[in-house]
Amino acid sequence: MRDPRRIAIWPLLLVLASCAGESFPVPRLPQVEQTTEAVYGRGERYRAHRTCVGSTRAVEDLIRCMHDAGWEFVARRPGYPEADCWAGRDRSELDRVLPECFFRTQEQRGGGESPR
Repeated sequence: MRDPRRIAIWPLLLVLASCAGESFPVPRLPQVEQTTEAVYGRGERYRAHRTCVGSTRAVEDLIRCMHDAGWEFVARRPGYPEADCWAGRDRSELDRVLPECFFRTQEQRGGGESPR
């Protein structure tokens, strides 16, 4: 008689094996990223964004302010948050350009690869 646990593990192993390739995108959980940054990154991106939003009235001014603070706007690509960020930028909707639309520049992070 076959053990049901042994049979059930094969589909799981197949899924994990198919995800092992380098071309498979790693799933992102924005809520986890935001919480991690708030706890470990001391919320620097959120503070910079709040300061910049308070001192600007246009999207391009916000992006320039964030750049001066060491944060770059995300590259245009499908997915969250990039698509939403660019939709807000293209429509000049300041309230849609959220802190998640920016990432730390390499110089400010001390080198290394950009997370996006």
